[in-house]
Amino acid sequence: MNSAPRGCLCRAAYCVPTIRLAAVLAACVMATACHRHDDGRNAPSPSASATVDRLAPGELVDGPLRAFDLKLPEGMQIREAFGTVVYAWGPVDPMRLANYLRAQVKGGSISVGAAATVFDQVTVPADAKRILRLRVDAAGQGRSAHLEVRDVTPPPPQPAADDAERWKRAGLTPDGKLIDPAHLH
Repeated sequence: MNSAPRGCLCRAAYCVPTIRLAAVLAACVMATACHRHDDGRNAPSPSASATVDRLAPGELVDGPLRAFDLKLPEGMQIREAFGTVVYAWGPVDPMRLANYLRAQVKGGSISVGAAATVFDQVTVPADAKRILRLRVDAAGQGRSAHLEVRDVTPPPPQPAADDAERWKRAGLTPDGKLIDPAHLH
């Protein structure tokens, strides 16, 4: 009768079972194959690695809504929209909203006051021909903001047929007199 352990291929009484031996050998081979010294030659260069975009604390991100091609930040809601004006509101800090808008617009002037920040005669890169006036007001004890976006683009000039037509549109005769003196302001 054989006194070798069950699963042993040899007939000796002192034999290690084959399955255990194979597992130990496989583990040793894998451990030595995976061990590698990294000297930095195979590391990707900093320019090849993807840059991580991180927001500053409290920085606003673009939301899905737009007012005259101006991106509104996440959390802003359009309350009313008419032909030339859009009113929006959101639970955002008014100063952070003003800083967000400052990065969105070009040109014009910005005046910061105690009650509001006004962006006058600014444009949005998506529609550089449209001139906007933005006003940011604090609401809710400064914890939220109102935004007024007004399209102040002047209408295109009407082509006049001749000088007489231009005088008539101004309410004057070609010699500079009023057409209808009864309708004086």
